Amino acid sequence: MTTRPSRLLFAAGLTASLSACTGARDDLELLGAAGSEIKVTNSGTHNLHLEESLRFNPTQPGADPVRGRALFGLAPDSDAEDKSQAIFEGPSVAFGGTVVSNQRTCFTCHRGLEVELGLPPPPLSASVSLDDALFTGLHGDAQGDPDGMRNLDELALIKYRPNRFNLQRAEDDPFRKVFFWRKSIRLVNLAFSNGFLHDARARTMFETDRGAVFSHTQESDRRFEDLFTVQDGNDLEAFQFSQLSDPRLAALRDPSHPMFRVLARDPFHTVRIRTRAEERGKKVFQRSCMTCHNVPNVFNNLSNVEALGNGETDVKNPVFGPSVTRTFNVGVSERNRHGLRFSHHAGGGVFEPIVLPLVREDGVIVPFKVTKDIGLAATTGRLEDVGRFKVPQLRRLARNAPYFHDNSAMSLEEVVDYFNGDFYNKSKDGRRFPIRLSRAQRSDLIAFLKVL
Repeated sequence: MTTRPSRLLFAAGLTASLSACTGARDDLELLGAAGSEIKVTNSGTHNLHLEESLRFNPTQPGADPVRGRALFGLAPDSDAEDKSQAIFEGPSVAFGGTVVSNQRTCFTCHRGLEVELGLPPPPLSASVSLDDALFTGLHGDAQGDPDGMRNLDELALIKYRPNRFNLQRAEDDPFRKVFFWRKSIRLVNLAFSNGFLHDARARTMFETDRGAVFSHTQESDRRFEDLFTVQDGNDLEAFQFSQLSDPRLAALRDPSHPMFRVLARDPFHTVRIRTRAEERGKKVFQRSCMTCHNVPNVFNNLSNVEALGNGETDVKNPVFGPSVTRTFNVGVSERNRHGLRFSHHAGGGVFEPIVLPLVREDGVIVPFKVTKDIGLAATTGRLEDVGRFKVPQLRRLARNAPYFHDNSAMSLEEVVDYFNGDFYNKSKDGRRFPIRLSRAQRSDLIAFLKVL
């Protein structure tokens, strides 16, 4: 599974399927040379290096998915928690003392296959005991924020400070203070991601998993690399990448597999269409959704660049390396449906605005007051990246409610209505790719999404 497909090989398979939504010719050269028919999407200078290639981060040689499951905190039944090998604590030279865990594991926020390795619908206290580490360990990520408990329980949103462990920045640096309220990502089909986390700021699963262990299991901003080894990261990655909604999808990660070309050529090969409404909905999806959701049979975004050479892990790099996939601003942050607060809690009920110095494409630095989730811009420092997020995969979508990074849509009907409405169509990328569905098209599209 470590072999990567060439872009030319993939182009032959996908050109026909993309032609419905991009106008591409059934021509091997068109996508094989530069991906020009797709690259019109938000192509700022930071995106020029991205390619339209069917390739994904490989699992590392010698990785053990069974041990990875144990490190994750998941019992063999794939639904219960088993903490026996999943607590990261003990003496740490990097930490400068002994790390004491709050008893959270990966399972704490990714609670088994019954919920697609995510969290159940809110309120969480309806299905998770208040004495569970999800709640008792709240300060590991909320760090005393007065909105932490409400946002976690009622909205299933967790506080993240993306630059929390970037010790190259001073504690009073606004980039150290900026934060988000986001849902726990459902991990099924994670193997087909290019860039990880909601805003794609992590290049590899090693970065993603290590950052999660640092930030959710202890309250300080101190790191403990020596308690999270390269082997730990490789094993966790192998387990997470093995969690697929359909075993047939594994062929997409292996160009030598006899089914690779089949899945690449037919983006709906593993989707079972039973009714005329679902077939009509598939055509609506091709016209209106596949500009962004264009990975065959998975339906996230295709644009990517190899994250780190041939897949080796840079274990010493303390910061995220974004822009390994294309990101989009579709207006969800600007809507801020839950009215989330993004000012810094200085203690004692005092809240201070966070103002970031963001740089424009022309190099001018602009002071930006944070009043919403600014997406990828929090780690790139680029004004162009405000509100940009990665494109999620859509398989088993009907089981994944609530939707969007802030859990602001409770049903597929709400999602479709959002993209058919003003918030999307007036957003930065919605203006480039408008969606206007009739009542019949809306109904057909929902029917199709429910069978993915």
